[in-house]
Amino acid sequence: MWPNFFQRKKSPSSEVKAEATLHLEQLEGRQLLSGDPILLDVNPMGNSQPYRLEEMNGTLFFTGFNGNSGQELFKSDGTSSGTEIVKMISPSGGSPRYLTNVSGTLFFNAYGGDAQGAELWKSDGTSAGTVLVKDIDATYMRSSGPQELTNVNGTLFFRANEPSTGFELWMSDGTSAGTVLVKDIDPNVDTGPFYDYPQSSFPDHLTNVNGTLFFTADDGSNGVELWMSDGTSAGTMLLTDINPFGDATPENLINIDGTLYFSANSGANSSEVELWISDGTSLGTVLVKDINPGAANSNPANFTNVDGTLFFTADDGSNGVELWMSNGTSAGTQLVKDLTSGGDTSFGELINVNGTLFFVANDASSGLELWKTDGTSAGTELVKDLNPGADDSSPEFLENVNGTLFFGANDGSSGYELWMSDGTSSGTIVVNDLNPMNDDFYYYAGFMKNINGTLFFSANDGVNGRELWVLRTDPEEPLLVTGSDAGEPSTVRVFDSAGTELLNFMPYGSLDIGVRVATGDVNGDGVMDIVTAAGPTGGPHIQVFDSRTGELLTTGPNNFYAYDPSLLMGVFVAVGDVNNDGYDDIITGADTTGEPHVRVFSGRTGEVITEFYAYLIDFKGGVRVAVGDVDGDFRKEIITGAGPGGGPHVRVFDGNNSVGVPIGGAATDFYAYVPSFTGGVYVASGDVNNDMLDDIITGPGSTGDPLVRVFSSADAALLQNFYAYSTDFKGDVRVASTDVDGDGIADILTAPGSPGGPHVRAFSGVDLSDLSNFYSGSPTNFDGIFISGSQTMAALMPTSAPLSSFFVTEETDPPADQNPEEAASKKSWEEDTEEFYQSAEKIDKLFSGLGIE
Repeated sequence: MWPNFFQRKKSPSSEVKAEATLHLEQLEGRQLLSGDPILLDVNPMGNSQPYRLEEMNGTLFFTGFNGNSGQELFKSDGTSSGTEIVKMISPSGGSPRYLTNVSGTLFFNAYGGDAQGAELWKSDGTSAGTVLVKDIDATYMRSSGPQELTNVNGTLFFRANEPSTGFELWMSDGTSAGTVLVKDIDPNVDTGPFYDYPQSSFPDHLTNVNGTLFFTADDGSNGVELWMSDGTSAGTMLLTDINPFGDATPENLINIDGTLYFSANSGANSSEVELWISDGTSLGTVLVKDINPGAANSNPANFTNVDGTLFFTADDGSNGVELWMSNGTSAGTQLVKDLTSGGDTSFGELINVNGTLFFVANDASSGLELWKTDGTSAGTELVKDLNPGADDSSPEFLENVNGTLFFGANDGSSGYELWMSDGTSSGTIVVNDLNPMNDDFYYYAGFMKNINGTLFFSANDGVNGRELWVLRTDPEEPLLVTGSDAGEPSTVRVFDSAGTELLNFMPYGSLDIGVRVATGDVNGDGVMDIVTAAGPTGGPHIQVFDSRTGELLTTGPNNFYAYDPSLLMGVFVAVGDVNNDGYDDIITGADTTGEPHVRVFSGRTGEVITEFYAYLIDFKGGVRVAVGDVDGDFRKEIITGAGPGGGPHVRVFDGNNSVGVPIGGAATDFYAYVPSFTGGVYVASGDVNNDMLDDIITGPGSTGDPLVRVFSSADAALLQNFYAYSTDFKGDVRVASTDVDGDGIADILTAPGSPGGPHVRAFSGVDLSDLSNFYSGSPTNFDGIFISGSQTMAALMPTSAPLSSFFVTEETDPPADQNPEEAASKKSWEEDTEEFYQSAEKIDKLFSGLGIE
């Protein structure tokens, strides 16, 4: 049996009365990711052009422009405050390139000014630790131009131009003295009428194979051939002269389990440019297979390692350019599938995603689209025709993020945007239409880098220019943030999904006015913020706090009044990005005795984006607010519910509207319960049916039965319909949503108002199973709380002495009375409302005197 959580003390005169109402505020459930893309605006004055993304010690390093300098080196930890220039190397711009992580030191080529030119630099991520390694060519206005930077077991190898040797192989341990020429492979000198010029071996395609460097070079005698080096002059040698007649020109060098695969031209009529392997010996450097027999070339390309198997493209002379695979033997080198019968298949990028090869190809009917293969013909298939028909979606910048593929593509309607795929057609979806107003190629998402499950990429949203964005993809710990209601000191508490208290603070001191809460990333730094709103008599006071510390933010709209400070009614608050600028905006609604006045404040600037009246201006019951993307446009809409004195009238508005007219749609202007019920309605949203639209969740105000409903945003169908508490309870039922169990589907949070105890419950959005239940504060406190659900974006700092007691019932199954069909048969306001939905005229007539449109 469930305890009677909602019974008052028998002798209130002998006890300290602690009245409570439990309110919940909305934060939308997450579909597959832990958050939306976050803008890291490096250059507020224009394009920062993030480029050359590289990871070192869990930090992203990249090049860009901040508006105050030329192209320089930047770093980012994924937050706005942690995204900064490392060092201004040159007043005109250091133009760093070839960023390479060598055991925790970043090496790169940079221009240090005319006197120095482009030379080898290194950085530890600090300005002081970003220094020139060596001026290899010290001649004024000349550069050694280091290229092909390659890490071989903690030693940097590269190509550089020194006046006496030309472009040759160098190595560095990060010191000037330890930066040395490995070998002058081509010691020949060209004699001119005025100057003698050293010939260059021009080392290229530097590749580490288990601690040995392989590369191509021309020693002036044998042509461009395959070489190897152990870092000594004596140990730097020609491996074998593959083409005794000229250049073998090895390319596509790749290490697969200690074996080097590459393409080369033997010069013999029996095989031209074909597939080769090497074990590091002359005898072990051999042709794998003459794929296109005779004098023709198969031209192997696009080499990709998939768990020890080489996938590549080649032309066998019969099927055209198609997808091949090899295990290093002739018999094991075979065509995977002829995608384009009678012609060549055009290929883009290939990438290994947890043992499955994803690739971009045009089979002459679907255009350039995303494909996948398991290495069999039957298992090679189009993932999805993103741009239907023969047009190309042109997927690019393929990046594996913990088993999910991310890429940029153009579906023909949204322009080039960020996409993700789990390898199925239904699971291949656009992540976010960052720039819904432009389909120009210039605006596309690209240059991606995965760092520990966080995706960094560049994109232009049409407002901020091409900037750095970050998307957290790992499921993150769900959090519940509560605020006490009037009757006890205004206290905010943070809980994990099990009900363990992690943090607490008092935003309005010891005043017992109550505090409403909402959660989101208001300042765009990737860390969840807690937004508080004062209750009745406290004025419409809004504050924003760091969820990790409980400290008031020092930047952005952190402390302001949503309405005239002299107005003493409380304020409801929600948080969500309504204008798609990467910052969650703050939405406020006046509480009871106030007009149904909704305001939207920019999380970025604090300015009022828009304001409107959700219902008739003379209605004084106030308005509850929530946010959610109900129409799939990747912008949060504002969801409102009428307060006490009004009917259960739910409306949905565009976040940028100013006229108070709901948007079109099946579930954007309706009554959640029988229209004659005047207790008001609480609203929330979350995608509970996994259709990529945030559905609308409702709970009744006081005097109604505790019936929670979930309406599909797609067609207004009733998705869930259950009693959150005993049918004897007649107080408010506040609702919210977050993904409690990490299944990617929004779950439903409920809590009772007065006279119920502060009992928080979480129901599965899939099957209503009981996921969590606990008390926020003392179980004997009947004043209640406000609550918001969210996902963490940073580790929380637990308090040493939590203020709340944790409680979990012995039963984990939902109470028997949660099913409306099992409830006692009686006529009450929660009975089926179908007849009311069928007749707008009846609804209007019933509510004509209530001040509700």
